[in-house]
Amino acid sequence: MKGKNGFVAVLLVILLGAISQASAVGKDVLLDELYEKAELGRQLHWIRASMRLDYAKYTLPNEVLDTFNQVVKVRYGTRFFRTSMMSTLDEALTVDEVLELVEWYNSPLGQKILKLESLSNNPDNNERMQAYIGDKLSKQLPRSSREELIEELMVVLDVVEHGTELAATASVGGQRLLKEVMPSMRGATLQPQVLKAREKPSIRRTMAERMKGILFYTYRGLSDQEIRRYLEFSRGTGMQNFQRGQVQAMT
Repeated sequence: MKGKNGFVAVLLVILLGAISQASAVGKDVLLDELYEKAELGRQLHWIRASMRLDYAKYTLPNEVLDTFNQVVKVRYGTRFFRTSMMSTLDEALTVDEVLELVEWYNSPLGQKILKLESLSNNPDNNERMQAYIGDKLSKQLPRSSREELIEELMVVLDVVEHGTELAATASVGGQRLLKEVMPSMRGATLQPQVLKAREKPSIRRTMAERMKGILFYTYRGLSDQEIRRYLEFSRGTGMQNFQRGQVQAMT
């Protein structure tokens, strides 16, 4: 009997190990699908665009701007970004949450929201966006129910804090890269977290108004009912952990 019991115990260990390995492989596949369905690669374009130095706005020599922008492109490469994002989301999300998110982004509403966000992020729409925001969110106009829904969505998605963190990260990252490209730049080298802590208060002061306008424009194609459905889904742990995981991966 002892020999049989020992064999059963070993068999159980082997089976449990196989199940655990299969579960890990299955989650990797699901995370790959989530990365594609949620179009997370777009985040990389945002990072590069936010850090890129515009030749028309800076008086630095073109050689410096060329070098800086090339360093940004190399340092924030596609493969590195994807690996970092996938690793962070693997820790942030359970298998059930990944399944829930994949299902959401496969749904008609999830796809519609992604399309609206993609159009909103197109730099060609900046002037149109600002005109729309100025027209719809004028201080002379009474608050609308749509405005209240957008503000509720901002709270649920914690867009002010997440936006502040991302903006501060981009700013500090840009400053550090510029010092690498131009070692002669003056100023003490402080830890990134210290620099970010210094910048966040001023960024946060304008973030709420900026994000409100952006979301108001972005989701203009959604009905109130669709926004409420988005709100309901966003309150779940899956979307909450997904949002935090993305920010963590990018900062």
